[in-house]
Amino acid sequence: MTDDTNLFGEPLPRLGAPLFVERWSNRKAFWIGLYAGQGMTVPAICDRLADGVTPNTVSGMISQWGYTLPPDQKRSYGPVKVMLAAKDRTRIAAEAKARETSMSELCRRVLANVARDQLWKAVLDA
Repeated sequence: MTDDTNLFGEPLPRLGAPLFVERWSNRKAFWIGLYAGQGMTVPAICDRLADGVTPNTVSGMISQWGYTLPPDQKRSYGPVKVMLAAKDRTRIAAEAKARETSMSELCRRVLANVARDQLWKAVLDA
């Protein structure tokens, strides 16, 4: 007999409630998985869901599912994939060349400045 079996070798029943019970709909689990796969942080996932779920609950479920962030997404920054028309991409490439930088760096700087300085209206509502 071990500490986790009875006299007949059967496992002992667990006392108390389960440590974690999955009670989410498939839809909610899908969105959490999608957002996590896109590299969003757990607080950002909670903000996007906006249904009162806490960061601890989301990170607990992600952990229980066995998902771990790829090494390049464990930092507080990550890639953003954006679809662009060919002519816009050509304009960005020309501007990057004129500034002697890469397209990626130019886009990063523009987006970071817009976000940091809250220039959304100036850029999007023009």
